[in-house]
Amino acid sequence: MSQSITFPNYPITNRVPGVFADLDPSQANTAQVNLRSLIVAQMTASGAAVPGQPVIVPSLAQAIIMFGAGSQAAIAVQHYRNIDTFGELWVLPLSDDPAAQAATGAIGITGTASASGTLVLLIDGVSISVAYNAGDAAATILARIAPAMASVVGIPVSAGTVANGSLPLTALNKGASGNDILLGISTQSTAYTSAGLTVTLTQPSGGSQNPTALATALLALGSKTLDMIACPYADAASLTALHAYMSTATGRWSWAQMLFGHVYTAIRGTLGTVTSFAGSVNDEHLTVMPIADSPHAPVRWAAEIAASVAIKYRNDPALPITQMPLTVGPPSLPNQWTFTEQNTLLYEGLSTHSVADDGTVSIQRLITTYQLNAAGMADNAYLDVETLNTLAYVIRDLRAFQSPYLTMKLVSDTTAIAGGSNALNARAVRQALISRYRQLETAGYVQGSDDFASGIVVENKGGGVLAESLPINVANQVRDIPMLIQFRKS
Repeated sequence: MSQSITFPNYPITNRVPGVFADLDPSQANTAQVNLRSLIVAQMTASGAAVPGQPVIVPSLAQAIIMFGAGSQAAIAVQHYRNIDTFGELWVLPLSDDPAAQAATGAIGITGTASASGTLVLLIDGVSISVAYNAGDAAATILARIAPAMASVVGIPVSAGTVANGSLPLTALNKGASGNDILLGISTQSTAYTSAGLTVTLTQPSGGSQNPTALATALLALGSKTLDMIACPYADAASLTALHAYMSTATGRWSWAQMLFGHVYTAIRGTLGTVTSFAGSVNDEHLTVMPIADSPHAPVRWAAEIAASVAIKYRNDPALPITQMPLTVGPPSLPNQWTFTEQNTLLYEGLSTHSVADDGTVSIQRLITTYQLNAAGMADNAYLDVETLNTLAYVIRDLRAFQSPYLTMKLVSDTTAIAGGSNALNARAVRQALISRYRQLETAGYVQGSDDFASGIVVENKGGGVLAESLPINVANQVRDIPMLIQFRKS
């Protein structure tokens, strides 16, 4: 009599009497992949973390200890947690590049205060309040700025010594990213303009060379699944390293790794500047948000965008990532993207945000920078981030669903298989995949199960190889609702 029930551990050669229970967990596995987020950013020398080694970050307080107060990494953690207070967050801290230069700027004040008031400065979007009294000299007011900065969390610059009516500022992290730190004066504080004082801001510049150790540091992540990756760098060298790391052919999206994930960053600039940049990138695993002259730097935007994606992804990877409010400040009113400019950006491979009347910034649409296929032809296959998120989910599901097959025997389609047998054939696997696909369709991740059933191909190639061609049609998202209003007048 043939053995139709296969036990994973109990030996069929046992002759000792008894009632035995052999546990088989293969049908009880309902575990989901733990969605993790990663921030790639620089730390300062005061941080306790090891540069180039990924570390899980439980809180902002720990981030400051690990990466240094005012560092890119600590600031990114702060903004990530502004949005996603629950998800698992890792940071890959980087040291400043040995060849890097720090961006420098200055705050200048001239005159003597003719009345009391408060000067509210913005340093990378963070408010610094400095009080002054009638009769205070400019040097006196300037001397109060550094102590005021020290009392506020998340200032990415250090203050130098006041000289010649100016307070020099230097980015805490060296590199080109320091040039994205903006200085401003709160529009809510205008008392100083009529108090005999003139304030002059010299925007940070001169920062150069983002970390060249990025490519090497990424390898330290190993096989850890990291679905949302926030990174402040948009220079060619950094994007090349990230492109290779995420590559569909040889990276985290390749058949050999199947780790998946997506990179989010942001860039400053005018419409002309950002669209010119868009012509230099073509990566389905990269999303770039143009932020014009927002008071907050790209590192803060990237962290909040990744956090927003994480929230939606955990609920449903196919849901549109839109209307997600952020805590970053909007660009100045003249530099907020118009409807036409938003449409232009979306056709250039760049993502868009919206600004409400109260100044709240929200994600409008996240797309990838992929625009052209290998033949140089326009291609929208990887247009939306949600497509890749859903594909990652479905692929992981189908891999987990088929993993028990790897412990079974493969026979031809004409071989009779008894119920409960440890053998299978291509025909049985095909039917099982069709059934699983219908379950995914019911859950709202895919569509067109009838087309899938008619198009799926499962072949026994011999030598234990089951080749599968799976025509997966992922769910779409509601983007536009045009209404034709054919009104009448009687």
